[in-house]
Amino acid sequence: MVARLTGVGEARRAERFFADQGPVVAVLVALSVVGSVAVAAGPFLLRYLVDVSLPRGHVRDLAWPIGLLGALLVFESAVLSARMALIARLGGVVSVRIRQTVNTHLQRLPFSFFPRSQPGEVMTVMTNDVLAAQNAISATVQAVICRVADIAVGTVVVFVLDWRLSLAVMVFAPATLLMVRSGRRRLAELSRHQRELDGVLMARLADTASVSGALHVRLFDRVDHEREWFDAAGAELITASRDQARLTSRVRFLVNLGIVATMTVVVALGAWLVSSERTTLGTVAALGGALLVSFGPLSSAIDLRTELAGAGAAFRRIFALLDVPEDEIRARFDTSPDASPDRSARRDTAGAVRAPALTTPRPAAPGGRGDHRGAGGSGRGEELGLGVDLALEDVWFGYDRAGAGGGAGGAAGAGWDLSGVTLRVAAGTTTAVVGASGAGKTTVAYLASGMHRPQRGSVRLDGVSLDDIAPSRLHAQVGVVPQDPHLFHDTIAANLRYGRLDATDDELLAALDAASLSALVERLPDGLETRVGARGYRLSGGERQRLAIARVLVQSPRVLVLDEATSALDTVSEAAVRAALDRLAVGRTCLVIAHRLSTVIDADRIYVLDRGRVAQHGTHHDLLAAGGPYAKLYRPTAV
Repeated sequence: MVARLTGVGEARRAERFFADQGPVVAVLVALSVVGSVAVAAGPFLLRYLVDVSLPRGHVRDLAWPIGLLGALLVFESAVLSARMALIARLGGVVSVRIRQTVNTHLQRLPFSFFPRSQPGEVMTVMTNDVLAAQNAISATVQAVICRVADIAVGTVVVFVLDWRLSLAVMVFAPATLLMVRSGRRRLAELSRHQRELDGVLMARLADTASVSGALHVRLFDRVDHEREWFDAAGAELITASRDQARLTSRVRFLVNLGIVATMTVVVALGAWLVSSERTTLGTVAALGGALLVSFGPLSSAIDLRTELAGAGAAFRRIFALLDVPEDEIRARFDTSPDASPDRSARRDTAGAVRAPALTTPRPAAPGGRGDHRGAGGSGRGEELGLGVDLALEDVWFGYDRAGAGGGAGGAAGAGWDLSGVTLRVAAGTTTAVVGASGAGKTTVAYLASGMHRPQRGSVRLDGVSLDDIAPSRLHAQVGVVPQDPHLFHDTIAANLRYGRLDATDDELLAALDAASLSALVERLPDGLETRVGARGYRLSGGERQRLAIARVLVQSPRVLVLDEATSALDTVSEAAVRAALDRLAVGRTCLVIAHRLSTVIDADRIYVLDRGRVAQHGTHHDLLAAGGPYAKLYRPTAV
């Protein structure tokens, strides 16, 4: 059945969505056979009425056949109702499982996948494609299980009623079946094209309907432009739909023509046999009823073919997304869907490799809590210690090579965003990375936080490569405050608990106080339960940034990465955010990505990046005295 949707090569992959649904399919088969057998009795009752009951002309001879025929129709309706309920249940289970599988896979993909893809494409897979798969599964079950039983039983009935008339049917039936198959390939192409166009529309809509997209559409007054683009794309989609409808109606007409021709021949031959007294009128009438049972499903086979073509395209898109390689590091530490996030690190290749324990006591989180626990409230046990240093050792990284199967070779500067970068953040100190736009500062932040992995070199915490630290442990110990933090369309409390799911309200309030947000929360009528809006747009830029800082305070990491966290703020907001950052940085190893050099003059060490390379490093005063790139950045007019 699945092979009809995806092709034989994809069938085994799709079978996992049908796991443990065998009993449901078995009941469907049983109901289909019972229903078809019940319907098969109809032609024989019809023949009795025409040949026996009507000639006699007595009411009692008509009552029981008509009553039994009505009872059979009621029984068939009950069976059909139960059958449709089971089909709907099967389609619902499969669609939910597809979404669960896709979502689980998305959460395990490397970060490099998301900047390369459009959110609308993923949403199209999760909505339109899954819905198409669900509809096609229901249609296929209806056709393969239910209609096959109807056709098989109907064919037997035709032969039992009169073998001579059945031979006439067998002569014309193959031609009708060929008509059903004639438009299959073209229908599949049109359906695939229509689904691709629909995906493009959904992707564009996701872009322009997002908060940021809607803002920029209006800032540049491109409302008419977007409407015209959408209308043009919609017109193309209408054309594709019209072409598909025309082909479907043409094939359906030919199929119906074949059915009518077959019925005409049967009736003509039957009339001749009746006139020559070689068969009865009741037999011909019964045969007509049996043919409706047998040939009726062929008329709906065209719609089924359209559904199947759409489902084939949908399943290919689903599997294309599932074929994107998962994060190798995460897959190594979490090899099963039900694995605990706190499971000890292991390689599942030859020779077990366990990450070294990092167990120095950690500082208390806001609110005086010292025993940090992870998601779900389970203790983490092995933790990074207070004395944690962060190091990038001869790191080479290129975005065009990340997630694209690119190798580590290549000449310096050829396709590399970072070339041989080495820097160290000593335990408990603050190190800044500065440079012109495009120098690679944010890339360093992504690498230090484990969002990207270098193609060459390594990133280490206390000498342990990030590749040997379970992602659940790594991201619990490395906190990041980005330049544009993301807030979920949820409550303040829910956004804060993203830092640690088991945090108490007291801990949340303590974090807000440390981030200078207590006054704001006290003013809000719903307090911690206030919804922040899409991407936090109900808050000001400074408030969003401080809420992100409070979230990291709740997380209570050992290592802190600040990616230009104040560059987009006004002077008053920057002062408030910097005060919150100063509290957050106490006792932690800090890597600061800075655009304004005035914010990092007190850093213990400053690294200057120039075109992906470390050009200088030292303290602020040493770098000024040495001149060169840093002095030019700090004093743009310096020669």
